[in-house]
Amino acid sequence: MAVAVQEPRTSVDYVTEAVLIVYRAHVDEATEMALAEFLESPVEAGALRAIVAEKSRMVEVVLDTATSIDVLTEVAWELDGRAWLLNVVVSLDRLGEAHMALRGAPCTLQGWWFDDDTVRFTAFEKP
Repeated sequence: MAVAVQEPRTSVDYVTEAVLIVYRAHVDEATEMALAEFLESPVEAGALRAIVAEKSRMVEVVLDTATSIDVLTEVAWELDGRAWLLNVVVSLDRLGEAHMALRGAPCTLQGWWFDDDTVRFTAFEKP
């Protein structure tokens, strides 16, 4: 007998879904994948979930509360060398940490929070 197991949804799941909805609303094809599927990256960063939008040449990475932010420094420079943009999406309480960890890196930051059951985003910020 097979038993279906449904894993609980995490905040990263909800935020990733919200980012994809924004791209669809702007008629930009975006695909969710592991970062390693898009670019050769450090091992710690390769397993991170990324949203890749070809038309706008943007890669967005939604971080959970446990992931080290500075693993994305090398990723930011690699994407910049390929003329792609990186946006790092972190919970609002980690936005200051993201500014410190990615200071000077070619990327943008965006904070998120829940407002009731809706994901809200800050404006793009430069670290």
